[in-house]
This record gives sequence, structure tokens and C-alpha cells, in this order.
Amino acid sequence: MKAKYIARKAYEALDGIFTDREAWWLFRAAAFAETFGWTCLIVGIAAVELKWPHDSAYIAIAGSIHGILYLFYLFIVIFGHRALKWSVWRFIFAELISVIPYGALVFELWVSHRRKTGRF
Repeated sequence: MKAKYIARKAYEALDGIFTDREAWWLFRAAAFAETFGWTCLIVGIAAVELKWPHDSAYIAIAGSIHGILYLFYLFIVIFGHRALKWSVWRFIFAELISVIPYGALVFELWVSHRRKTGRF
């Protein structure tokens, strides 16, 4: 019971970190940055497969860029979803869809459309 209480308090501590506007701006930036990270990684993989000169450097740099931007996206979703008034399921879906290449961009477009139509 105590663990459940601690988890609940930790989850409620996420309230008030960002305003809705800040969280939305950061989420959009993170989604586009994560998409750029996927593009870098795909180019790095193509460099290895196509045997470009110094192909190991491409994948090392692209992988690092992708990893940093992926973590940025994950943290923004963790710390911003409460300000965006997302359900737990939408939060989980936002985290899981980012594993798919360009999934964060598709999710951002869907959420953006729902915000514009007032159905978030």
C-alpha cells in the first residue's frame, strides 16, 4: 500500500512543471527533433549498407544524434503529458509509438488535429 501511495505522489508531482502552452511547444519540438533523429539514423544505416567512405563514423554519429533526440522526446512526454491533459493511455501510446520510425511525427499530427478541433 505504501508503494502505491509513493507512486501516486510521484505522479502528482508532475503537475505544474509546464504550462499547457510550454508543454505543447516542447512536445512539438521534441516530436520534430525525434523525426530528425530517425532520419539521421536511417542515413547512417544506408551509409553502412552502401559502403560509403568512413561508413562506421556515419552510424556512430547518427546513432548518437538519434539516441539523444529520442531521450529528449521521452522526457518531454513524461514531464509534459499532465500539462497537456492527456490520459494515461495517450501518454503510454505517445511513448510506445516513438519506437516506430516517424511514429512521433504521426502522433504529433494526430494530436495537433485533435487540439485544433477541440477534441483532445
